[in-house]
Amino acid sequence: MSALAVTYPRDWTLSVDDEGHRDYTVVWPVETTDSLDGPDIALTAAGLPLPGASLSIGNSTDAWAFYQRKGSAKLRKSATQRKMWDVTTIYTTRPRARCESDSIENPLLEPHKVRGAFTKFQREAVKDKDGNAVLNSANQRFRGPAVQIADSRPTVELEMNVAWLDLDFLSDYVESVNDDTWWGLSERVIKCTDFTWEQLLYGSCYTYFHVVFSFELKADKWDLQLLDEGDMVKIPGTAPPEFKRAKDANEELVHVLLDGNGAALAPGDPEVYLPKRVRKEKDFSAVGWPATLL
Repeated sequence: MSALAVTYPRDWTLSVDDEGHRDYTVVWPVETTDSLDGPDIALTAAGLPLPGASLSIGNSTDAWAFYQRKGSAKLRKSATQRKMWDVTTIYTTRPRARCESDSIENPLLEPHKVRGAFTKFQREAVKDKDGNAVLNSANQRFRGPAVQIADSRPTVELEMNVAWLDLDFLSDYVESVNDDTWWGLSERVIKCTDFTWEQLLYGSCYTYFHVVFSFELKADKWDLQLLDEGDMVKIPGTAPPEFKRAKDANEELVHVLLDGNGAALAPGDPEVYLPKRVRKEKDFSAVGWPATLL
């Protein structure tokens, strides 16, 4: 049982699509030395291209067209002790989702797949491009649809195959944020927004799970930045602090901006925003996600 060396193609063609991608279909003559040999033996013949090799046949070279393991073997002639095959290999300039240096039969050995996009949303603009509060001529905040602007955040999807699924454990990560630096980003910047899963089969009847995790990135962290405002103000000199209803010069109840310490904000002073952490932090390294997106 052996496959004899290949020297030169028996036939080959080139096709080019409207984007300029090139596909070379190369047919190699292969001879196997046992009447029981099948096409899998023909595909192992010495001289056939190795996955990842660029096209270099005779005077023809294409440094950007690679053999990506796609091909076939067809029986052309059979004799008592040998078989002649046409083995077809395809070189292409088209991109691939993963490396082709090794053949992967076990789905649990499939590398992670990563994709990204941007999610669109509406937010209320409370500051201008220089960080100044968006105010009217009376130093009051604009509110409502007038200051609603479109914005976007980067999103990441991570696909992976796992042997088993701890649904209770993984469910706790949804809507949580990273507790430490991850993918080069500081804590509380990455939020796990969702994950989906599906049970699949391979081999005779082995099961595994295909899971997809979704993440959303927010450069200024997943913390609420709440304008310090209200109907109560601190009574000066009280410790512990006591509060009373805010009133204007006519003793009418009013809603006021606060200075971060419970007192009414002085005219002309910048607005104060209070950071509030409401999303739980989780150790993202405990799930098995890759520490890098590369």
